[in-house]
Amino acid sequence: MKKFILGLLCGAVLAASTAVFASDEIRATLFPVKMKFNGEVRDTGSRFAILNYDGHTYVPLRFMAENLAAGAVYDAEARTVSVVSEPKNASEAQKKIWAATYRLERGMEAKDVKSVLGEPSFLTLIDSSKQQLWRYDFGASAGYSSGGLSADADGLRRGDLEGQLFIRWNAGGQVDRYELWTAKKAADGTRSVSSFTVYPDGSTSGSAAGN
Repeated sequence: MKKFILGLLCGAVLAASTAVFASDEIRATLFPVKMKFNGEVRDTGSRFAILNYDGHTYVPLRFMAENLAAGAVYDAEARTVSVVSEPKNASEAQKKIWAATYRLERGMEAKDVKSVLGEPSFLTLIDSSKQQLWRYDFGASAGYSSGGLSADADGLRRGDLEGQLFIRWNAGGQVDRYELWTAKKAADGTRSVSSFTVYPDGSTSGSAAGN
């Protein structure tokens, strides 16, 4: 099996220049081009890199999705990448859950997370690891309070809130790991709770909301 030295999960293919193939590896070169969406230049910033291999340009799928009013998530267990449009007729809580699912990723800085999700509901330092932890309570009822560092599964089942997100940060101030807990209401009125976790090594467990 060929090994891809791309640093990306996938890319959108466009025309470009050259790269080098060596034995069982694929080596791509950085390709510093500008990206325009409907005539407007969008900066890739430090989060994304555009690559060139064998006459094609590889653009990070997440960058493309986010600039086309969508988002992307990788489910390692299902070996599936999902691209989903931003919901139009959804509650504010559901929009935040969508953003946590399809816009959040490891390596993001605090300003990027806040631009997507706003200010956290709670933040603290975990004594054992000295990691900073942020918690977001989505769709919480008036007066809702939970000081825990783990998901309020009972509150989710009762309908006290629609979702909870926990973000752990590394020493460099980047998202290191996160887990999203959501509740889905069945026809009989019961609510089932599910979770989706992204680990520091990029592996995942559970199922992303909507998948």
